Amino acid sequence: MSFPFAKSDSIISSVPPQTIPILIIFVSIVGFTIIVERLVYYFRLKAIPQDHFRRVRELAREQKWDEARDILTAEVQSPAAVLLRMAFDLKRRGVQFWEEDIRQEGFRQIYLMERYLTGLGTIATIGPLLGVLGTVIGIVRSFAEGAGTQGAEVGISEALITTAMGLAIAIPAYIFYNLFTRMKEERITEMENVTDLVLPHLNKR
Repeated sequence: MSFPFAKSDSIISSVPPQTIPILIIFVSIVGFTIIVERLVYYFRLKAIPQDHFRRVRELAREQKWDEARDILTAEVQSPAAVLLRMAFDLKRRGVQFWEEDIRQEGFRQIYLMERYLTGLGTIATIGPLLGVLGTVIGIVRSFAEGAGTQGAEVGISEALITTAMGLAIAIPAYIFYNLFTRMKEERITEMENVTDLVLPHLNKR
């Protein structure tokens, strides 16, 4: 019984050698785009300075909503600052159930921070797998073409190149995924501290 993949006209041989590398390049472009977008996004999320936060807390305790909001200028774009500005605006306008609006905005901020991270984590996972797939196809191609032939050399080159490309994509994707995840957790912790330390003062009469 003949082995169907060990033929020059087999399915493996019909797959162009550049197929897997092109697929890896496409995945790398998507990953690079996500990394750049997330770097720009998280770079804008400046934490509230401690002295500003203490002053905001004091003004909230004194129910001076306008002054407290003025301290949180537009330059401070952290999710915690967004929640505080929204809370002060709602309180100043006399909105009765402002807590529900703040809760919804908090969920929206978490969604914005988590956006594209799943895709980046997926790229970090499938990068090596695509490299392994290219390696397998390349090795099978080299056996199918026979030792010493040009097809065998192409198969070995394909195996080595795709392995290196897969790792080259997965390593930075994994590093940035962990970095963005840590930054997200820091901003979520800041939001929790803000809601615990400042927002209760908005309910006082």
